[in-house]
Formats: sequence, structure tokens, C-alpha cells
Amino acid sequence: MIRKSFESEILDVAPGRREVVACISTAAIDRDAEVVLPHGLIKKHYGGLTVFFDHDTAKPLGVTQWVKQADGRVLAKYRASDKTQFARDMFALAQDGVLKSYSIGFLPTAYSAPTPEELRMRPELKAARRVYRQWELLEFSLVGIAANPEATMLAISKKVSPQTWAALEALRHSSTPTASRQSMDTGTGAAAGTSSHSYARAARSLSPAEIAAVISAQLSPCDMDDLVTRSFDLVAGRLG
Repeated sequence: MIRKSFESEILDVAPGRREVVACISTAAIDRDAEVVLPHGLIKKHYGGLTVFFDHDTAKPLGVTQWVKQADGRVLAKYRASDKTQFARDMFALAQDGVLKSYSIGFLPTAYSAPTPEELRMRPELKAARRVYRQWELLEFSLVGIAANPEATMLAISKKVSPQTWAALEALRHSSTPTASRQSMDTGTGAAAGTSSHSYARAARSLSPAEIAAVISAQLSPCDMDDLVTRSFDLVAGRLG
């Protein structure tokens, strides 16, 4: 399952019925340089899907009544539960506009790089590495931070030494393993010693989401330089 977060728009709230209608996905290029096409939503009955908070199955909020594609967006209507205080609190925060972002969990069935025709129609897609053309919605969640990978990267940057962070950025922005290796070996923005060689061994550039996915769950007091080094090795397939 792939998860994507979006800056969303709550279109309607019915307090008496505890119902919310929201935009949960768009055709925008996300922070992973990917696009989820709204019209690629596989048509099926999505009523009854559980809505969670932050994809946490221990924190259900309600149940969907319908999900549909309309006007280049994916819209969903769900009913919030009144059986738990947590669900009541989350509904109140959504009603007040404090929480207004959603993240979808989906199973892609067709995807590729942007086609020449798509690039002609939407030149900005040159910045996209992948377009999801058909996908099945598995669940969606109300989230506190739509741009989660970027926010996590910011949180990580505050805990990593400037030298390690510079090395991390150099690897992420390099286009080839050779370029990464050269920047590390020449000391350009790189930490000296074992960490630099570990970074240079990475097989490719890493997106913010890939980096964040490995280390976001481990943001605790520890040797963050060593953790980042091990994280690169993990994503590159050298650690189990």
C-alpha cells in the first residue's frame, strides 16, 4: 500500500449528522515527485471504508458513505462516530478547520513516467518521475500534517550534525551514484570518515519520503549521525 498526503479542502460539515465531505486527493505533483490521477480511481463501491487518524488502525474516526472522482479531484463523504471521545474530538477539530488535511492509502495497478502527450498538456509534469494511472483506494485518514515527509525532514535536520546533514542533502540531490561518490570523496558538503563512505555506497538518490520513512519512526535521543548512516544502508538494501 502506498500513502500520499494532500493539502485538502473540507467542502461541507453537517454537525447534527456528524458528516464531512472533503477533497482527499488531487492531480498535483506531490513532494515525492509523483502524481496520483483522480480519474484513475478504480470505480467500485467504497462505502463502509474505515476512516482513521494518521493511518493508525487503533484510532478509527468513522466510516465512508461514498467516494467519487469529480472535477479533477477525489471527494469523499464520511460519518464520524460519536461512540468515543477521541472520534468526537477529531470531528470537532475538523469542523473548526484545525485539522483539514487527508492522506490516502492506495494500491496502484497502473503507473509509468509521464507520456509525451501528458507533458505537452501539462509541461510541469517534467518534474514528475511517476504517474499513477489506475489505483484502488484502501483507506484514508485525517492527518495533522499533510506534507509529512517534508516536515519529518525538517525535524530530522534539527537533530543531525551540520556535516552529516550536508552529506545527506548532497546524496539526495545527486543524479547518479558516481556524482554522489565524487561529492563525498572530494569533501564537498560531506562528513569525513566512515559516514561519507557509507553514503557514497548508496545505489541512487533518495527522495525526502524515502529518507523520512526509514528514520521518522526513530526520532528519539540517540546518535543521529549513526542512525542516518544506517538508514541509507537500509534503503540501499545492505541491511535487513
